[in-house]
Amino acid sequence: MDNKKKLREILDQNQFLIVPGIYDCMSAKMAEETGAKALFLSGGALSIAGLGRPDIGFLNLTEFMNAIQRITSTVDIPLISDADNGFGNAIHVANTARMFEALGVAGMQVDDQILPQSVPTTSKEMLSWEMTIPKIQAVRKNVSKDFVIIFRTIANIAKNDLSEAVRRINSAGEYGADYAYVDGLKSAEELEYVASNAKIKLLVNMNEKGAAANLPIEQIKSLGYQIGLFPVSAMAVAAKSMYDLFANLFAQENTLKDREKMFNPVEVYNMMGLSALTEEYIKLYQ
Repeated sequence: MDNKKKLREILDQNQFLIVPGIYDCMSAKMAEETGAKALFLSGGALSIAGLGRPDIGFLNLTEFMNAIQRITSTVDIPLISDADNGFGNAIHVANTARMFEALGVAGMQVDDQILPQSVPTTSKEMLSWEMTIPKIQAVRKNVSKDFVIIFRTIANIAKNDLSEAVRRINSAGEYGADYAYVDGLKSAEELEYVASNAKIKLLVNMNEKGAAANLPIEQIKSLGYQIGLFPVSAMAVAAKSMYDLFANLFAQENTLKDREKMFNPVEVYNMMGLSALTEEYIKLYQ
């Protein structure tokens, strides 16, 4: 089945879907092997792991496309890709959506953040809604009906205005978005406010620094959220594990302290297809 249709079929079951953030072929394959039904290519994790840069707009469309091409050739489950702000105006967003779909992406996230920002700071600037609407429309117009569009608003971060955030996600649904989420929710009360006032299907950001990640998952489900996104969890745990390994290696000059955390390398090779490929092609020589 086409992965866009497969993702639609999964979402239409109306069961809470956990979507892990990945950033390369190995993280994608590990997620697939352990039961993921869909994946999310995280711009933040890709920027850190692929470029060695923070997630403040260093990634471009070509770098996303290169990562997508490798990942979609590695796994069989649907991939949703971050697209930041679409790399420009409606014309650029339309091109981004077409390129992503052509590479096998099943859906994409686009947001209302301004990049580059007028002032270099860690705060976020938000695009006017009048400029955002054409971008959502452009994505919908340039992809197939099965392609899933997720809209993210940063209104709650940029303007500290939860009512404006809800207005934006509801309006996004009217212009073609399938799912939406408000970033930067800080409490159970804010999660409930969004869920109670939303007229569009909701994703919730389960980033460990936010409120949702610290609540019981059943509470999140009971509010009506349908997708739980863990965008940078894999990157963060991989970074900690590697840091500890190297610290122990240089302190003790061996890896004995970390052996129990390791796969046998052959296990990894086989997860990435070594046995299956060699067995298949050995038959050609017999």
